Amino acid sequence: MNVELAIDALIAVGFASLAVRVVTGRRLFADIVTFVVFGLVVSLAWARLGSPDLALAEAAIGAGLTGALMLVAYRTLARGGWTPTPTEGRRSTVAVAIGVLSATAVAAIGVAAVGAAGEGSAPDSAGAAALEALDGTGLGNPVTAVLLLFRNLDTLLEMFVLLVVLLGTWAVATPLRTGVRARVPRDTPLVAALVGIVVPTAVLVAAHLLLAGTDRPGGAFQGGTVLAAAGVVLVLTGAIRARSRSGLRLRIALIAGVATFVAIGAGAPLFGAEPMELPGTWAVYLIEVAMMASIATTLLLLFTRSRGVGATEADAGAEGGR
Repeated sequence: MNVELAIDALIAVGFASLAVRVVTGRRLFADIVTFVVFGLVVSLAWARLGSPDLALAEAAIGAGLTGALMLVAYRTLARGGWTPTPTEGRRSTVAVAIGVLSATAVAAIGVAAVGAAGEGSAPDSAGAAALEALDGTGLGNPVTAVLLLFRNLDTLLEMFVLLVVLLGTWAVATPLRTGVRARVPRDTPLVAALVGIVVPTAVLVAAHLLLAGTDRPGGAFQGGTVLAAAGVVLVLTGAIRARSRSGLRLRIALIAGVATFVAIGAGAPLFGAEPMELPGTWAVYLIEVAMMASIATTLLLLFTRSRGVGATEADAGAEGGR
């Protein structure tokens, strides 16, 4: 018991100190690295709270892919002639006010939650209803059941938001030059071995997370992030590179999650269900697969800041034929 309390105290101290360091740091690159470490500590906190689904999502998206996107933005600024300098000691009045209000809101929520738990109050009616209906869904993971069966419109809107973010990035970001090669050539020792081991393993892990999501922690978001990470490895090692246009298969992958979700929801009455209700477990698997493909493709294109990606050999052959 003392060991568990010590672990929780260590996570709490690290959580608070890293949060302060992120917002008060004076060097941008160091702040980005601190943010990544902060995300990993948050994932540990979620794991200790018994929420492995959130821990996986935070580690993969909050720390991994978000940190990678920040590093890409930092590199782009540096290449554009921007020189990072230590920030001044000035503090924005608006930022201070927002910080104080946010801290007050979090403290109030925490006090209310602790007080409710101490009074032995009954479980929330929505959570209790979801658990009671879980047996009839054919799913063993309550998180997946809630996201796809009880809050399916929220999940659909999240996919729309992800797609809109990509479209907005295409509209305002400066695209990479087509054919830009990675800094690490593939003939570098151990790079080929790294790609040969990491990428297939990532695909297997993504498939496992997808299949496990119906009964255990996992799902489309976690699996899609792992697939995107495999794509990032391929980009960084030069196996694939940015393209100025996206092919048909890539466009299908981008809209697969939204299109499949809408199609099954609209066609649910054909299977005896209400509109936007999922008619069976098969629909859950189909939507999860489509969502994983869309999430992985979107995150990879956000990382490359391009409209498409393709194999290096295919690009080289195309360029040679011009």
